[in-house]
Amino acid sequence: MLAANLLFLNELQYQLKAYLIWTVVGIAFALLLWEAIIRWLLYTRQRYAAIGQTGRRVLMTFIGYLVITALLESLFIGISNALAGTNAGPVGIETYLKRIGVWFFGVLLTGAVFEFIYYMQKYREAIQESEAMKKAGLQSQYDSLKNQVNPHFLFNSLNSLSALISEDRGKAGIFLDELSSVYRYLLQAGQRPLVTLADEAAFLHAYRYLLDTRFGNALRWEISLDESFMGHWLPPLTVQTLVENALRLNMALPDRPLTLHITTQPAGTLTVCNSLQRKKVAVLAPQGGLTILAERYTSLGLAAPFIEDDGEQFTVRLPLTPKERIPDIPTDLVSYPSSL
Repeated sequence: MLAANLLFLNELQYQLKAYLIWTVVGIAFALLLWEAIIRWLLYTRQRYAAIGQTGRRVLMTFIGYLVITALLESLFIGISNALAGTNAGPVGIETYLKRIGVWFFGVLLTGAVFEFIYYMQKYREAIQESEAMKKAGLQSQYDSLKNQVNPHFLFNSLNSLSALISEDRGKAGIFLDELSSVYRYLLQAGQRPLVTLADEAAFLHAYRYLLDTRFGNALRWEISLDESFMGHWLPPLTVQTLVENALRLNMALPDRPLTLHITTQPAGTLTVCNSLQRKKVAVLAPQGGLTILAERYTSLGLAAPFIEDDGEQFTVRLPLTPKERIPDIPTDLVSYPSSL
């Protein structure tokens, strides 16, 4: 304030008393101006709160700053001219414009700092909200997929276990251990958007045992997973989704076994392929597993699966992601290799 009033010493005829009076009055004006612009600032932030309204908010904010500065400066000068005994004399238009310029420059600079801080705060909030929505979306997709798996799979597994208990208690014990491993993985998968191929392979071992017990010779497996890809990443329950999809849509009979090929390719993909033996009756089980799986890949920023149906085989090729190429996912959501 003291430095700003030095600009008007010439008009005040270099009188110290007038200079000090203007300074005191100027401080009072500054406090009033500060209160007015803060209230206007809070109003515009409330009125144009969305980050998409940033341009309009900034424009309205600074227009308001100019109007408030001009009006209060007019009031300030009018009161100053009406004061008796200040020896400051009447204030001309040149001084009026100069004062508006000085005050508006200060308001503009302060407002720009406030706006930058506010924008960065809203930007961080938008990023956090986006991450929360992404996490909620992934959880919703997982829950939808898990709800498709659990009811009928558990029912069939318990039927198989019941039959084994009366036939072979030793096999029944092994079956129960593998069933526990499968459901442990199912429960953990909701907290882990990505797992390693080693995790999926361990799950596949337990899941395959349950299916072999249920279907017997009606299923044939051809599994070849290169050890060099075991540290690569993919969404959990990927293999289970594709195997379940094959069993849901195709017949599996001892005289016409359903063949499942699960292999890794040198290009860094996991291929799951099954022979086509389509059921002739309508399938009443919940559908959408492949769609949900593709949405999970997209949500995680991964390349989409490639699906091919040539009339004889149904093939799905899924990208395996090296650790250094994992998209930006919160570290607490990424699984690290663990045994079932």
